[in-house]
Amino acid sequence: MRARWTAVAVVLMGGLLAGCQVAVSGSAGVSAADQQKADRLAAQKTAVAAALDALRQAPALQYDTTVKDASGKPADLTFRVTRDGDGIGTLPFEGQAVQIVQVGGELYVSANADYWKAHGLEDSSARFGTGWVHTVGTELPVDPGAKLAPGKLADELGKSLATLNQTAEPVRQKQPDGTEAYQLGGGLGTLQVTAAQPNRVVGFAPALIDPQGGAKLGAGFQVRPIAGDELKKFHTDFDNAVGGLGQPFEGLAQASVAVLNDKLDCKDFVGSCTTSVDVSTSVVGGDSDPKPVVHVTLTVEMSADALGSQTCTTQGDAAADATITMSCSVKFSLPNRTASYQVLAKPTAVAEVRVPFDANAVKQKLATSFAALGG
Repeated sequence: MRARWTAVAVVLMGGLLAGCQVAVSGSAGVSAADQQKADRLAAQKTAVAAALDALRQAPALQYDTTVKDASGKPADLTFRVTRDGDGIGTLPFEGQAVQIVQVGGELYVSANADYWKAHGLEDSSARFGTGWVHTVGTELPVDPGAKLAPGKLADELGKSLATLNQTAEPVRQKQPDGTEAYQLGGGLGTLQVTAAQPNRVVGFAPALIDPQGGAKLGAGFQVRPIAGDELKKFHTDFDNAVGGLGQPFEGLAQASVAVLNDKLDCKDFVGSCTTSVDVSTSVVGGDSDPKPVVHVTLTVEMSADALGSQTCTTQGDAAADATITMSCSVKFSLPNRTASYQVLAKPTAVAEVRVPFDANAVKQKLATSFAALGG
């Protein structure tokens, strides 16, 4: 019996040894080169995550880009925006330098007549090209408040990570200030994140935040956080921008007018004539609060045989779908003799929709929001 148990023990031991040999010979180790690459990829991934978190915490951001002006010379454009989505500056929409003021959810745009023509506003382009126009972010290639505020940018860039090649060997490139940044490339463009801590996003292709509209913003933006004294200056500049808006055009509505009940009154022996008319207004579109007003320009041409013609112009504001009474006067040079003349008056009126804008009230709200941000 003892010999049998010994034989069995030997067989079992041999089986165990054979099993161990098979396990060792079938295992595959990671090469030192592969491990080093994996470590570099992990470091890059950690840097990107930390940079996006830092974006979300920023009180405000500054965007810088360079485009070519009409003469082909490079022009530097800057746009600044707070965590709340309030922003001022210039963005390169479709090659045009477009000024932006976005405050309290309301968007105001200033661009030349060519920009408005390109967007189908041929009739209004001349007027819109002379001032600020109230519109909505969806009318622009990219809504600044919805895409460029710190938290919004972090969210959009986070979504874009799936389009970037995060398995290739990490590439670093020196920035103008000497810091090194990871260059994560993909079909929509490149994301740049500093390699050293504190990690931050320093540049990105606009297509990463909006594959369709982003391309209309150009090839790339440099971006950095704003805090401290820079944030205070941003507040001051914002107040100045708000003060310069005046009474913006309403880009989301159109007005029509009709001249009614024109009355002509001429003073004997004086040569002065006054035309009074009622102008009715009608507005289509627009839902701003407060309600838009209709800015009416009345022009009257008065003429008489032997006296020639004179023209007068006056302006006034009317509520939408209301009637306003307007008048203007001219004075003819009368000859030194007694005579009577038949005077004809031809009144015409044009109108544009304007947005009532209380700059002081907006500045008070900005003071509250910037105080919460530290500026």
